[in-house]
Amino acid sequence: MMTDDEINAKYESAQDRLIQEIDRIKLPALVEKIRSNPNYMVIDNESQSALDWDDVKKSKLIESFIINLPVMPIVLYEKSYHTYEVLDGKQRLKAILYFYTNQLVLSGLEVKTELNGCTYTTLPYHAKTVLNRHSLSLISIIPSEDANPEEIAKLIEVVAERLN
Repeated sequence: MMTDDEINAKYESAQDRLIQEIDRIKLPALVEKIRSNPNYMVIDNESQSALDWDDVKKSKLIESFIINLPVMPIVLYEKSYHTYEVLDGKQRLKAILYFYTNQLVLSGLEVKTELNGCTYTTLPYHAKTVLNRHSLSLISIIPSEDANPEEIAKLIEVVAERLN
């Protein structure tokens, strides 16, 4: 068992500490970053549910952006400089990517029902303009420079578990 002095020294050194960086990125820019650099963000990982959203749930996320509803941020772990693993938000990212690459036809919309049947390409001009102006918040978790890799791995596992 550690003494109070040892515990206090550990806290004062800030060793094994995680740093949070918060950023916002426009949806088209996010899609472009992911598509242009496959190493930028690992979306498929084992820290999240293997169940993919159905098209209606994906469509409702896109509708949420269009009608300006709050969307939860994406939580990332910076594995190395500008290389991230998604800890929380994989399904949201996949829905955005599918829509912007015309792999998703909007369906089951409850508010903007007139947009059911649209892909990104066929989305009316004003709806597309509204969508493209929206940003998504990204929370990046970055280990401190002097962090112990085993301790950081343990902390990241805890973060992923608590988010999911």
